Amino acid sequence: MSISSLTRRGFLFTTAAAGATLASPAILRAQSFATQPITIIVGNAAGGANDTLARLIQPTLQAELGQPVLVENRPGAAGNIGLGLALKAKPDGHTLFCSSSVMLATAHTHINAPGNPVEGLEHITMIGDGNFTYTAPAATGAKNYEEFKALVKAGPGNFRHGTPGAGGNIHLSAELLKLREKLDMPAIHYKAAGDLITDLLSNQIQMAINAIQLTEPHIRSGKLVPLFTASKVRETRVEGIPTSAELGIPDMDRITNWFGLHAPKGTPEDIMAQLHAAAVKGVKAQAAVEKMTAGGWTPIGYSREEFKARLVSDDAIFGEVARETGIRIG
Repeated sequence: MSISSLTRRGFLFTTAAAGATLASPAILRAQSFATQPITIIVGNAAGGANDTLARLIQPTLQAELGQPVLVENRPGAAGNIGLGLALKAKPDGHTLFCSSSVMLATAHTHINAPGNPVEGLEHITMIGDGNFTYTAPAATGAKNYEEFKALVKAGPGNFRHGTPGAGGNIHLSAELLKLREKLDMPAIHYKAAGDLITDLLSNQIQMAINAIQLTEPHIRSGKLVPLFTASKVRETRVEGIPTSAELGIPDMDRITNWFGLHAPKGTPEDIMAQLHAAAVKGVKAQAAVEKMTAGGWTPIGYSREEFKARLVSDDAIFGEVARETGIRIG
């Protein structure tokens, strides 16, 4: 056999082996930008909603990016401690931030907010979204929203509503209702959701805003009356609840209970593209869809452009409510 034949065969073998290697999943993952573990900062304690949703997409992010993905809980200051860390993080794709719509509310209401999250972060995608349902104790005597509104207007200041924290998305949703409907209802702020529900059921407060999964058992038992869902589309978990759009209350559907994924400002475009593809695949994974749906969230998976547009729109309504009410925390 000639040397030239051996050389040719060796070349063909080497080329074929190289092609097979490039096609292997291990090598494809190695082409990921990620060279070290990726951290998702969550501005709330473990077990909260954005912690839960971050962990739902975590396995897919690991598989797609080829590195361990760690969820780091940094609670405090209504999520602003975690946001502050994300705003200052190195823009190399190895630090991400899982947000909620609270982030936009507190940017307008908290004096010590760390910065503007709409302009200060890169936006990957919205993970899930959920609507707020307004409820009242059956003890108020109101059987629907119109009756409840009449009672509030008949006794200005006598009815109180509860929130899980001053200056957050739920607080501003209630303030938006009061502005649009000209209602006089003082706010009572709670540190624990359980205490809020207890006081709502005992008529210590006369209205609260929650995700439907928290109040559904009490609605079905007749202890709570559903007033409306802040949405253009009816809630499917409990039939017969009108929407704010049906009742003619403007803008209420613009404040919802969404959760999203972000990267530090200046993260390169190619890295953002990889992060978006991996995150959307995680949102659409069957296990994630099933768990989000069971938890009362709608899986979203926006494009980056769609997510940015939604943030700009939501930021505008939060800013409007904060300015008109003068709410400043801290």
